[in-house]
This record gives sequence, C-alpha cells and structure tokens, in this order.
Amino acid sequence: MSEDSKEQAARFRRSDAEKDARVASVRARLNAGEVPRRPSAGPTGWLGPALFWTLLLALAAAGASLWLDRARGDTTLRVLPGERLALRRSDGGYRVPGEVAGRPVSFIVDTGASLTSIPARLGTELGIRECPAVGFDTRHADEPGCCRRASFHTANGTAEGCVARVPSIRFGGFEVRNAQVAVMPALGEHALLGMNVLRHFSLVQQGGTLSIGPGAVQ
Repeated sequence: MSEDSKEQAARFRRSDAEKDARVASVRARLNAGEVPRRPSAGPTGWLGPALFWTLLLALAAAGASLWLDRARGDTTLRVLPGERLALRRSDGGYRVPGEVAGRPVSFIVDTGASLTSIPARLGTELGIRECPAVGFDTRHADEPGCCRRASFHTANGTAEGCVARVPSIRFGGFEVRNAQVAVMPALGEHALLGMNVLRHFSLVQQGGTLSIGPGAVQ
C-alpha cells in the first residue's frame, strides 16, 4: 500500500475526539468572520415608550386643566334659594320674567326641554361666541362661556345651535349660577326655562297654577 493510501486510510481511523476537535476548529474559523448581531426588540418593545409618552401627555393635560380652573374661577353649578313662586297659566303655558347673565328675558316654563334655551339674538348681545374646534373654554366665571355646536330635537324637527355656560339665570326670587343654555337661532323672542334648571326645584301644578319652590321633590 502506498504512503498516500495509508494516509487516507488513517483519516478514517481517527478517533471521535479528533474528529470533534477538527469540526470545532472549522466552525471557529467560520464564525470569526461574522458580524455580531444586536438582539432584536421583542414584539412589545414599543410598549414602554408609548406608556411613557401617554402618561406625560395626561399629566400635561391635567396640569393645564388645573391651571385654567384656577384662572377662570368657580364655574360649578350653584342654586341660590328664594321664596316659592306661583305662576298662572297664560296662553297655554306658564311665563315668568327673569334674567340671563343680567339681561332681562321672558321665560316660558318648558318641562319637556332638557336644556334652558335662549334666542341667538340674546346670545350675541351677551357676547357668546363659538368655541374653537380644539382647546379649552378660557372665559372667566363671571362672563358667559364659549358656545359648542350641537343638534337639538324639537317639535318641529332637528335644529342646529350651540351650548354655552352663563354666569347666572334668575327668575322670581331664585338664581342658578353657571348653568348651561342652548343658543337657538329660530327660538323667537322668548327663552325656555328647561329641566337642567327646573330639576333643582319642586314643581307642583294644581289647576291653572304652577308652584315653584326650593328643592326638588324626591
């Protein structure tokens, strides 16, 4: 047998340990030329930053709202008590003179209306303007707030208007502060005294008389 044949035969007679050592050596030389890979972010790798920015924006909004509330003053709804008021039915309804933000109005008591409503003309006189699409109502507590657009379902169909806060509503000896009103373009000359105000009072109707007193009937 030639020397070459003996050498080739010896390769196949190498021990398993020698074969494993040679394979490991080849793998090491191959891996030496590879660029190490950075571990990829998992499927939830975006969750941490997203939560951080969400929390930051929430804190900023809360801080801005707190600062604005302090700058505007107290705009919570308050009811000031007065003496019981008796209204006689007239022209099919109950009417009472009053004021909205210091302007005299003639109210029609409307228990079917969810919001007290005023004519658009009166809203203009009070300085009520449409709210910006995005942003806070920055008007102070002692002046009417801005007006946000809304649709209303009336006996004559759907009507377009807006909703604003007014510093005071007076009728008889009662006053409600910081109540919302609907500003309606086609309302006419009278204002409607709705349930957002009336629900704070007791209403008793007997015959042709409506009695309005302090405190709602439970």
